Amino acid sequence: MTTIDLTGGMSPETDGVTPGTPDSPTHRESASMWIWDDAGRLALPRVGIEAVGATWETSRNVQLNLALPDGRVLAGWGDHAAHPATDSRGRPRVLGAGPLRFTCVEPFAHWRLEFDGPVTATTGDDQVTGRYVRGQQPTPATSVALEVSLDAHMAAPPWVQGSYEPEGRFIPGEDRFEQLCTVTGTVRVDGVATAFTGGGLRIHRKGGNRSDYGEFFGHCWQSALFPSGRAFGFIHYRPGPGGPVKYHEGWVRDGGEILPARVVDTPWLTELRPSGQDVSVTLRTAAGDVHVAAETFASSLTPERPLGQGRTFPDLQQGIAAYRWDGEEAYGMIERSTRPY
Repeated sequence: MTTIDLTGGMSPETDGVTPGTPDSPTHRESASMWIWDDAGRLALPRVGIEAVGATWETSRNVQLNLALPDGRVLAGWGDHAAHPATDSRGRPRVLGAGPLRFTCVEPFAHWRLEFDGPVTATTGDDQVTGRYVRGQQPTPATSVALEVSLDAHMAAPPWVQGSYEPEGRFIPGEDRFEQLCTVTGTVRVDGVATAFTGGGLRIHRKGGNRSDYGEFFGHCWQSALFPSGRAFGFIHYRPGPGGPVKYHEGWVRDGGEILPARVVDTPWLTELRPSGQDVSVTLRTAAGDVHVAAETFASSLTPERPLGQGRTFPDLQQGIAAYRWDGEEAYGMIERSTRPY
């Protein structure tokens, strides 16, 4: 039996949390997860927290999406008071704010996610039409009490951006990695609990400056882990009109070996729709092409929105997709965005 090095050769401190206020006001740290239920009853397409140097000790941004196959979405988004960074043993392993808390139980091996607070009940259609606006706070008519408690156990080595023969460059100054994982947990909506087992993708990043989206024209990001241990992941930044490759990197694991990969035809976002979109990919490796059939299953959707000074952030889909690789099936994550040229 092959043992997987879940650290990827990195020190445990790399997966810890920044213990104090960083020197740079633009320095960021983020923990996020994309979670899916193996039975297809629910999806959490991004639960995350963003800490920024300028407001490190006072507030942090929290986002939660819980999407259901029938198009319903529970959405939570806003700034909240920061939690202390230390765990019960005094180690810098907690990144939290308001209702959301991430805890590093064991670096690169085990993380815990906890959420307890009100969210807004909406739908994918309401998100697209603007009847629900990102960041809209719950009202008495739309408020839903939500509790999420889950443990994520890593099932693959970390993919460190820039390590698999990338084209172009990822965000300058940012150290980012992601890990596929297995998940057990409970989601409680208005007191009704659903226990589930499933999978997820965990992301941890530090540094960099994500404030300038002036030359960002969109992206496509997909990843999944199959029962046999097969897995893949890629991120492709959409180039500008007539421009060079901005960033494109991916990988495939089959039979224990990890190979760098490129997407032959990237399924760019062309329409904001909660489910039913073909997002199949062909990944080209040195050993040949791998085709993975895929269809979106449940999503949270955000139309193009202003960022100030004439800039906007593109249309955004954060979702879970159903994947099939040579007859083997699994759920996985997808995030796509696009800005018209």
